[in-house]
Amino acid sequence: EKSALGFVAEEELLRQTGPDHKSAWRALVIAVLVALVLPWVPVASLLARPLVWLSTLAHEGGHGVAAVLVGGTFTKLQIFPDASGVAHSSYDAGVAGVAAVVSLGGLLGPALSALVLLWMGVSARLSRVALVLAGLVCGAFVVTVTDGFATAIALGWGAVFIALGVLTSSSTARIAVLVLAVELWASVYSRADYLFVGEAHTGAGVMPSDVAQIANSLGGHYLAWGVAIALVSLLLFGVGIAGFMLGDAAIVGFRRRRLERKAAKQRAANAR
Repeated sequence: EKSALGFVAEEELLRQTGPDHKSAWRALVIAVLVALVLPWVPVASLLARPLVWLSTLAHEGGHGVAAVLVGGTFTKLQIFPDASGVAHSSYDAGVAGVAAVVSLGGLLGPALSALVLLWMGVSARLSRVALVLAGLVCGAFVVTVTDGFATAIALGWGAVFIALGVLTSSSTARIAVLVLAVELWASVYSRADYLFVGEAHTGAGVMPSDVAQIANSLGGHYLAWGVAIALVSLLLFGVGIAGFMLGDAAIVGFRRRRLERKAAKQRAANAR
């Protein structure tokens, strides 16, 4: 049986923070519906094209960041109107596994980005931070590595992210972050044929696909690596959802404890 103190805290929690708690889940549901439905709506599907270019930016950016992490350099990022792209980087290909790490950076870049965005989407304040940071990352790409069409994509999305993070309502910022997270993760599967081909046809020409490069570096067949990466991407999304759930529970728990302390102080004051 709950104490009077518990009833006070729970009543305050529902009155003051209940709507905010529900809005996190409502925003996630809206994000999933938008990501699933938008590509199938004739006119709206045209609006989804910039999201495809964004997923390419995340993919190629992942290659470049991975190259830097293994001690190499990220020299140029290209995106083409057909949504293909190329990340130009240099690294010591003679070191075992380095080429595979760089290839994996692109294949898992969108899923890893989705994971972080899901974790930050649990809070309206964190959602704003996530959008501004995403805008700054796009800006950093513009300043350092983008070329041609990629510059327009990064510059456009960077401006959109910062505007959403600074100028919109808290609920809009949260929905934007979660839609972005789901879209980035879904891009792994909406373009899943890329995981199961030996060659990549890009605006810069034909070259070995990422999974083929991983197979060449680590052994095995590129189809097996494609399946493995698809499963890892699914696992990352699950971790992102778990973090969203745990983060939401932690926020509600923190607010409950704060309200209980407030109620206890008020009760002590009334007793005096």
